[in-house]
Amino acid sequence: MTRHRRLRRGWLWGCAVAPALLLVSCTSDSGTPEDGRPASHSARTSVAGGQKKLTAQARTAIGAAAADDDTLLEGGVESIADGVHSRPTADHGQHYRLAVTCAGLGDAEAVFTTEAGAITEVIPCDTSVVLKRFTAPARTMRLDISGKSRSSGVIAWRINRV
Repeated sequence: MTRHRRLRRGWLWGCAVAPALLLVSCTSDSGTPEDGRPASHSARTSVAGGQKKLTAQARTAIGAAAADDDTLLEGGVESIADGVHSRPTADHGQHYRLAVTCAGLGDAEAVFTTEAGAITEVIPCDTSVVLKRFTAPARTMRLDISGKSRSSGVIAWRINRV
């Protein structure tokens, strides 16, 4: 790995971790203010705001991986807690590209299964994009992406015809 690439990865990791650390510090309150009244929903609002920011980061990263002439088969953005569970149907023999990114903390694991077998890929939650090209099989494919333990954030993915 070149020095430039390591520096870039470190910078991206820092950009992904900093918002999460801010979220943790905002939500680590016991939930009851000193005056004994119930806490407002501001802590939950900051988590939702953080989720929106991570979603925007993931969409930006996955959008940068798409060429203008690609045709979208399917894609989306999901929380790591929900994961992605899709069974896309593609044209047999057509060439496609799968792009996956994760924004947040930890790692996600993508399992892409076709009749030829399964491909497993670990995706770091640093908004780096993992790309895989494939030729569509005769039958439906299956894509399952889930967070590894202690991971949080969002997953963005898309399958484009190339």
